[in-house]
Amino acid sequence: MVITAANNTRLSRRLLWGLILLYILPGLFARTPWKPDDATGFGQSYTLAQLPFSEWAISSIGDRLYVEGGLLSAWLAGLLGKLAFAANLPHNWLDDAMRLGNVFWMILAGWAIWNTTYRLAKRVELQPEDPLGTAPTRVDYARAVADASVLCFLGTLGLLVRSHMQVPEIAELAGISIMLLGAVRSLDRPIGAGWMLGAGIAIAFFARGWAHWLPFLLLLLVSSTTHSSLRFGLLRRITRAAAVFAIPFALWFFWLISQKNGELWWNAWNEWNVRRFLILDPTQSFDLAKLVITLKTLSWFLWPTLPMACWTIWRYRNALSEPAIRIPLAGAAAGVVVLVITNPADEANYFPLLAPLSVLAAIGLSTMRRGLISLIDWFAVLWFTFAAVLVWLGWTAATFGFPAKIAANFEKLSPGYVPDVIGLELALACLASAAWIRLIIWRTASGSRALWRPMVLSTGGVILLWLLMMTLWIPRIDYAKSFKALGNQITQSVLKHQAAAGTECVADYNLGFAQRATLQYHAKVDFIRKGQFKDAPECEYLLLQDDTRRNLKIKVDFEARASEQWELIWTGNRNSDRHEFFFLYARSQKAEPQAEKSSR
Repeated sequence: MVITAANNTRLSRRLLWGLILLYILPGLFARTPWKPDDATGFGQSYTLAQLPFSEWAISSIGDRLYVEGGLLSAWLAGLLGKLAFAANLPHNWLDDAMRLGNVFWMILAGWAIWNTTYRLAKRVELQPEDPLGTAPTRVDYARAVADASVLCFLGTLGLLVRSHMQVPEIAELAGISIMLLGAVRSLDRPIGAGWMLGAGIAIAFFARGWAHWLPFLLLLLVSSTTHSSLRFGLLRRITRAAAVFAIPFALWFFWLISQKNGELWWNAWNEWNVRRFLILDPTQSFDLAKLVITLKTLSWFLWPTLPMACWTIWRYRNALSEPAIRIPLAGAAAGVVVLVITNPADEANYFPLLAPLSVLAAIGLSTMRRGLISLIDWFAVLWFTFAAVLVWLGWTAATFGFPAKIAANFEKLSPGYVPDVIGLELALACLASAAWIRLIIWRTASGSRALWRPMVLSTGGVILLWLLMMTLWIPRIDYAKSFKALGNQITQSVLKHQAAAGTECVADYNLGFAQRATLQYHAKVDFIRKGQFKDAPECEYLLLQDDTRRNLKIKVDFEARASEQWELIWTGNRNSDRHEFFFLYARSQKAEPQAEKSSR
């Protein structure tokens, strides 16, 4: 594809950042925390919001230490939660306010990816051929490529759902993106490169530990040893980057150790980081089954960025030694290494690939032939239009009962849900569908040859589907995933026995982190984990969770050992979950100390 100044159109800054907001804002509001990962992340932040800042060195969910993640995203969400408390926002708005932290991390990641691509695309080795002297200037060309990289980033399927959850990998993605930008800045602005590289390392570390950014940094260093400009620019900045990272780490570590359970949390958190590496766990290995899982997940999670990045690598196969290709390629290779040495079934482990692959995919757009671009466009039109029709058809069946067979299937998935048509959400869905049709007409009729045009329909289609799901389907999805009704039932059951018990303290037994997080938010009772701390008060109620697929074995064992001390007063479950049940017990008499020690 020949790039000329006439067809090198770039997106306006307002439009580009508006697309990021249009992408990230729908789905953050008007819902409750969803099980499991979103609920767990919210519980971590909700606990911090209720604690003084002096106790923020460790993370917990209620009174239970939580180490499977990081602190940075929880700190930001907890700060937003404190601001919501100070502003006296309604209680059911609190989780909406705390999810606003995702907007910051997504904008930060998009900014880093745009600037990384912009600096690489300005380099001589990536300039388009100019036999007639009509090529755009280096700056204009680099801006168009950078715009395309943000579209590639937003158009990646795997980012869509988890970017709207309170999960630590969003902050980690921002940190790795800044690390990539710091490595690129070492080529032309080495003074600030060390600071930026260190800041990226610090963000990634405090977001989700060291399992992802460490391989990324090591591969960058290895790749730089065989290239003079990289070796001069990158290796000389590692000392400064290490200092930038070491200062906040040292402050946090001494703060952590000074906490009551700081050393316990530190040891457990490092153990969790080590367990993430399969090569360090003798009971795990990367076998054929894990390879199949990896390939299946890669095929949809990184679509369409992965095949486009592979095209770039093929087209620039004779220039792989150039820094403009080598740096993002090293980042992508590090992401693959992470998948091999960690758990490939965890979608969070694919996030380190997003930034380098988005950069590589955008770089190769100028080398695509017109036929390949048309194939990408028509695939996007057919696939996303078909998917949108299915979303509308499913909503019509679930809301109005026609077609009846489809409506019956949805009733099985969310029994008891009463559909309701909300005018504003329906209007927004209609506007999104009309905008999609208008985008198709513009793309097919305008004849635009802008560099970023292959990604317009793919990114627009992703935003369309998400808008439809978050307007038409958000009430039903929230009904199926929320613990709000269950929390209200537990509260009412406790209040009925309040006069006799005189306390709202509830000991939790076998509750997972997600269940504990959402129930402590929705239920107006105090949860205490049995056996967590010696000074925990003795509760008059106990909530046990069990699964019918295990024949309620935990419930049976508990009642066999403690039936004299506890009386079952309530049983419940979410209507959308036929297997997970909760059992609320009231203390029938004061348990003996020895009996308490034998309880879980």
